Amino acid sequence: LLTYKLVPHLAGEGCLIAAVTGGTNTGKSTVFNLLVHRSVSPMVNTAAATCHPVIAANATRAKQCLEAKLIPEFTPRALSNPDDVVDSDISYSTIYIAEDNALPDHLIIMDTPDIDSIDKRNWEVADHIRAAGDVLVAVVTGEKYKDDRVIRYFREAAESGRRLIPVMNKANPA
Repeated sequence: LLTYKLVPHLAGEGCLIAAVTGGTNTGKSTVFNLLVHRSVSPMVNTAAATCHPVIAANATRAKQCLEAKLIPEFTPRALSNPDDVVDSDISYSTIYIAEDNALPDHLIIMDTPDIDSIDKRNWEVADHIRAAGDVLVAVVTGEKYKDDRVIRYFREAAESGRRLIPVMNKANPA
């Protein structure tokens, strides 16, 4: 991390990791796919579908991610089959890397599993994501806006120096 994240940041050549995070069934994958301008992460109507984080990065940053140089808490795999992202039988420490050369060298975007899952293995994943993300895009809905676990997660992220960008999804304009 010192060589591939901190030193480049200090030299003005680093990259920002923006993690799209939030509670169950808030539309994180939908927001992620909108940010990368294509369908990378599967969007499933069932709750708690995304089981593994997905990274979209240009070729240079994708290579660094696949070599576990930017997010060492996870075991990287190239995303070849989008259905793997929703496969709970694959090790929870797996992160999928999708090459997206439309992204600039200074930006990596990450889709994430639910931070409030009843599956305890997701809690550790959520902690790793909070540590890896420089900016957290906090996707919330009217229901999740008041959820204690979601509030605690984002409060701890802010206290650790992470920047939060709240996105209210599925809002009822009435």
